[in-house]
Amino acid sequence: MNSIKGLVIASLAALSLNANAGLMGVSEIVIKNSNDLWIQISEVIATETGTGNDLALSSAGATASGTGNWSPTSSPDKAIDGAGPLDYPFMYHSDGKGPSEFLKIVLGSPSELDSLSIFGRTGCCASRDVFDVYLYNDKQELLFNGEKYSAYNQQHMVTIDLPDTDIPEPASIGLMVLGLAGLGLARRKKA
Repeated sequence: MNSIKGLVIASLAALSLNANAGLMGVSEIVIKNSNDLWIQISEVIATETGTGNDLALSSAGATASGTGNWSPTSSPDKAIDGAGPLDYPFMYHSDGKGPSEFLKIVLGSPSELDSLSIFGRTGCCASRDVFDVYLYNDKQELLFNGEKYSAYNQQHMVTIDLPDTDIPEPASIGLMVLGLAGLGLARRKKA
């Protein structure tokens, strides 16, 4: 009987671990300005579930591209260099404004993320730091999107807590419970 109780407790513990997972399969992060203005981002942090590592770093295999640079020194790679938050020109600043402007970060591999933090510009023009965010998997399927995340504050940052996607399906839980009940009945018949 004690072995069945142990099996039930271990199974429930495993299920609770799955329920605390982050957004799975993220390959690409696209950020736009909510107000159709210039994009100015000094750093993006994509926090990996379980490790807390920043996967939006060039040193972690991430790459960045954008619609254009305001100057040669304000390129998209400034948003993934780990040096922010900083002011212009040590940040990404798009060369145009409007709905077609974006910063795209491609992670080194599909990953599970807990949160995404975006740091805006620390100097002037902080009212521009309101973002629309889109997260895609490696098949270009939209996993998550949200609008009007504001970094217009003293920290010049916004953190987005991402939804959990690794929650067991009810059918899987039901099958596990039936299997455990069967083990219990078989054990009782032996006794």
